[in-house]
Amino acid sequence: MGIFDVFKSKKNEIYNTLHGLDLRDWNDGYKADNKGIIKFVNDKLKKLSNEEFIKFLKKRDNYRKFVDQDLSDTMKKISITEPKGLSALGLTKLGFVYYPKSCIEKDISIMGFRIVDTNVRYEKGEGMKFEKGKTLVRFRIHKENKDTEYWDKKINWNNRVMSAGFQFVDLDEDEYKFLKPFENKLKQNKPNLWQIWSDYLEADDALFSTNKRKAYPINRFQSYLVFEE
Repeated sequence: MGIFDVFKSKKNEIYNTLHGLDLRDWNDGYKADNKGIIKFVNDKLKKLSNEEFIKFLKKRDNYRKFVDQDLSDTMKKISITEPKGLSALGLTKLGFVYYPKSCIEKDISIMGFRIVDTNVRYEKGEGMKFEKGKTLVRFRIHKENKDTEYWDKKINWNNRVMSAGFQFVDLDEDEYKFLKPFENKLKQNKPNLWQIWSDYLEADDALFSTNKRKAYPINRFQSYLVFEE
């Protein structure tokens, strides 16, 4: 295998550990200041080694670590740490998601889903409410070539850099009733996990086809730039 073959094959390897920079300071949900993100990161990397930069990330509010591991021939798991800081009070705990290996093999976005208990809800026009409920958490790492190539060209990191994000959908009674059959299935490592994930995609499409979610898709979000260790 030649040196260029090493780089060609790397995109299909597991990620092991990723470290997340919360993009709250540069992303308001409508537009992202990519130039500001790039300048901030590269300015830090001029002064810090990669190891020092990871330590720097760990001290920032809303830092998350993502650890990727194999579960089976078809499925993988990403464990996700919970962020710290005042702004993290408005987020819902997730813990982990499962996703198919085919996402890596086919070089498409990694997508994982959980339906979890929450103590926080957010409604447009009403703001944050600290009350119990159920929240659908949709997690994605954007690993399409156009995304990774963009960040790789702009940021002086020695490994892959990708964007990742969480969408928090606070479910009303009818929405929760519709998705409830998946609540336990999406968190249990069973032999038919790939089929469960696939079946959920159809339910997810149906949820976001409703008039409510067409008008107001998500209640909260969190965006990251993630650095492969």
